[in-house]
Amino acid sequence: MSLLPAMLRKKTTWRWALKGLGGAALLGALGWWVLPWAVPLPPKLEQPLPVSPVFLAADGTPLRLLLSVDGQRTLAPVSRAELPEKLVQATLAAEDKRFYNHGGVDLLAISRAALDNITSRRVVSGASTLTQQLVKVSADERAPRTFVTKIKEALQARRLEMTWDKDRILTEYMNRVSYGNLLTGCAAASQGYFNKPLRDLSPAECAFLAALPQSPTRLNPFRNQPALQQRQKHILARMTVLGWLSEEETKLADTEAATLQRYTGGFAAPHAIELLKGESPIAADGKIHTTIQPALQQRMESIITQRLGALAGKHVTHAAAVVIENKTGRVIGLAGSRDFFAEDGGQLNGAWVPHSPGSALKPFTYLLALEHGSTPATVLQDLPIEYATPTGIYRPENYNKKFYGPITLREALGNSLNIPAVRVLQQLGGEKVLCEELKSLGITTLTESPEHYGLGLTIGNAPVRLLELANAYACLARLGEWKEWTLLQDAATATLESGAAAIPSTRKHKEQCSFLIADILQDAQARMLAFGPHTIIRMPFPCAVKTGTSTSYRDNWTMGFTPEYTVGVWAGNFDNSPMNQVSGVAGAGPIFRDIMIHLHETQGTTWYTEPSGIVRARIDPRNGRRLDETSPTVRSSRDEKFLVGTLPPIATTMDYDAEGKALLSRDYAHWVTGDDHWLAGLVALQPENNNNTPPRISIPVDGSIFQLDPDLKNKGGRLLLRATGPAGMKWSSPSISIVDENGLAYATLVPGQHELRVEDPVTGAFSEVRIEVRDALSAAERLKAAQ
Repeated sequence: MSLLPAMLRKKTTWRWALKGLGGAALLGALGWWVLPWAVPLPPKLEQPLPVSPVFLAADGTPLRLLLSVDGQRTLAPVSRAELPEKLVQATLAAEDKRFYNHGGVDLLAISRAALDNITSRRVVSGASTLTQQLVKVSADERAPRTFVTKIKEALQARRLEMTWDKDRILTEYMNRVSYGNLLTGCAAASQGYFNKPLRDLSPAECAFLAALPQSPTRLNPFRNQPALQQRQKHILARMTVLGWLSEEETKLADTEAATLQRYTGGFAAPHAIELLKGESPIAADGKIHTTIQPALQQRMESIITQRLGALAGKHVTHAAAVVIENKTGRVIGLAGSRDFFAEDGGQLNGAWVPHSPGSALKPFTYLLALEHGSTPATVLQDLPIEYATPTGIYRPENYNKKFYGPITLREALGNSLNIPAVRVLQQLGGEKVLCEELKSLGITTLTESPEHYGLGLTIGNAPVRLLELANAYACLARLGEWKEWTLLQDAATATLESGAAAIPSTRKHKEQCSFLIADILQDAQARMLAFGPHTIIRMPFPCAVKTGTSTSYRDNWTMGFTPEYTVGVWAGNFDNSPMNQVSGVAGAGPIFRDIMIHLHETQGTTWYTEPSGIVRARIDPRNGRRLDETSPTVRSSRDEKFLVGTLPPIATTMDYDAEGKALLSRDYAHWVTGDDHWLAGLVALQPENNNNTPPRISIPVDGSIFQLDPDLKNKGGRLLLRATGPAGMKWSSPSISIVDENGLAYATLVPGQHELRVEDPVTGAFSEVRIEVRDALSAAERLKAAQ
């Protein structure tokens, strides 16, 4: 009887033991399979990894890799198929050899780590799986590393294992884990440490990278390579034990020296990239495809460095250059300074900082003139002239201070003469016409009213950007078609099958008029007077070229084009200090020449086929008259191009004297009698005819109002007087002084109402005008007027 209670007690004990085991199993199952679903995954894990924007050249090579929004260098995520098998094996050998056999938490590894740590009485090993590490790198970095946090990460790892397959977890881990030195993901690490893609990694390099995630700071290869190499060899040994490397492969990997080629993302075409930063749409893979051609870009930068070196002692510290592919509007080369890292302003972008362009704007004035009836043979007056402006008297002068008398439009533009350009703009309607023209061609820096710039706009008294001016020249190169410039391939994708460019174009000017401007700018003979026969801008192939130099040699430019390419160059100083007598020919010209010759030799250039609507005729450049078989024999003639319907009148004997000299109007009287005019012996004045040419005052115009200016010499109170009529006319005024200097009459202006009179002393015929002169404004009055 005494055995029965004992047996009952034993049975009860087994029953409770089984219940306890069942309860523990149930709790374990709940903790392993159910409880993880109560813990949400880290939000970052469900979001795309922020990638670093990478700017690519036109051929796909990287120009520059920027940091991502989280301050890392992260390339586009790679797929499982793109992961080298040796890198995967090295990572598993280093971090989680049973990855494919556990469920996110490796209980066996936890037991082993606990035993090791208890035995050593300190933490000597961990047991985190790749899944747990992936959860950790995706969690909130601000959360404290407590026991509760680790339990939460373990549950999240279990949930992740039940949500994603193993390959996805592995791939996400290798794309998101840090490899140190701001490199996130194995693709960025391969690029950052070895400057090579993943597919080119050797087994030794795979083990090298796999060693880093354990402690990226302690194992930084640039600071502690011995420690990293020790762990690398450990990983290679484990790969051998696991059968992932043969003994021969292990020996080769052990003897392979790590050749680090630190890559920080590149720094090519820095000014172009700075122009695009923050303005460019970024694709999901972070790639921004630019239009920059790397070989051309490097050559441009080299040319700038070499040519500025040749100007040592001339105080020319920087230069900028742009190249536009005319067909597409793509900017295929852009250099903004001598050196981006130069301490004297190298980071300033000379292609974007506005500068005064000098004579580089003149072609657009003459283009408007051609569209309003002028021709390349139109004779312009290069004689002294003055204009009354709200700020005083404006007296344009040529660069060399000379006057060339009668000059054809072709020669006026070719020799870059200032006075004819100003006269033409005034005849077209003034500065407003040119201001509107430049704005229509994409010049965005003309923010003042046209009156602020005045007629001097045509000779470059307004600031413009090199890139925008080059694009305006590209409109000339396309014979009147304008396109937006672009640095992005997405905006100028491959041309359509029809050959039409993807960027739409707008016709701004007549094809024939634009062709005539191009023809003038490539005509070396047309620029002979000012530039001579042997100038740096005389190209060995057809190429339109125009120079510009601003006041006091602060800026100089050379712009030009072929049908294929437009090149623009600026040279000067970012502090706006003047260069030492360096003109556009001497400063920007050599840089332009070298770049354009490089384009010609490497990519090829052509010239235009003469468009329909152009006719040719022989002219006398002294008077612009057309010559045919009925014309008298002349001493000077040349072929000229015209728009259909614009041929000049035929020359007759009435246009020449008995010696064959071309007859000029009496406006040229003072110039013809000078000592240095270039047509000596080839021109003469028309005979006087007092009965038919009564005096007529041309300057000043009746009713003109003049404002004295204290900032100008003599308050701007010297006025050149001009009149047409017979020789020997006399000027007078009852209220102001008039003096004769070298045959020219000048009035000294004083405040008040005045009458000016010019009279023929022989016949008594006269002409009168009335003007008003206002006193100079005080500083306070000028400030109020400006407001």
